[in-house]
Amino acid sequence: MFEIFFFMNPLGINCYLNEKAIINGIDDSQKKVDYHFIPMANMTTIRNDLLARNLPTCDLNLFNKFSRRTFNAIKDYHAVKLIKGNKTARKFIFDLQAAVNENDKKYSKDLVNEFLQKYSINPSAFEETRMSKYVLYSMNKDSHLAKKFNVQTTPTTLFYDYDHDNCNYKIEGKVTEDDVDIVLNEANAINNSKISGQANLHLL
Repeated sequence: MFEIFFFMNPLGINCYLNEKAIINGIDDSQKKVDYHFIPMANMTTIRNDLLARNLPTCDLNLFNKFSRRTFNAIKDYHAVKLIKGNKTARKFIFDLQAAVNENDKKYSKDLVNEFLQKYSINPSAFEETRMSKYVLYSMNKDSHLAKKFNVQTTPTTLFYDYDHDNCNYKIEGKVTEDDVDIVLNEANAINNSKISGQANLHLL
């Protein structure tokens, strides 16, 4: 059995592509896998997203704009999670990412409300939950988890193989479906040379 922790920028283009690769890789593997999305943001993750979009990182106004959008999306995710649970929160953030990264829609309250309606979430209850101390508590739990695993950037993916001792891995950077397949099927005999050139593999 595997457990996967995926630390991601909730609006990041590379993180969105990683999520697709992870989900498709899990589906193709037909293995028993529990996976968790952990949205996070810091100066490094915001800068990395700007670089991935070929946007300047020295434009302070642009940087602040992306920071606000990212932290608002994190609060959105946690509010949905508190109201509807982890599964719906994952679907919600995936839809939001697809809209922003594939359909060129701007992150906005109207876009968020569109997906609230899709998942039958009352906007008033959402706003009340979003402003509550429970959202901050949930966000702080994820922050502590990132510190525990020494996660500095996104995307970062942790793989825990409970069928083999000492076969737990951290992959920093963009992963492919092939990378996911390699870890899930060769967890006790892999090395960094097998992982795509856009990612770094570390034994935990």
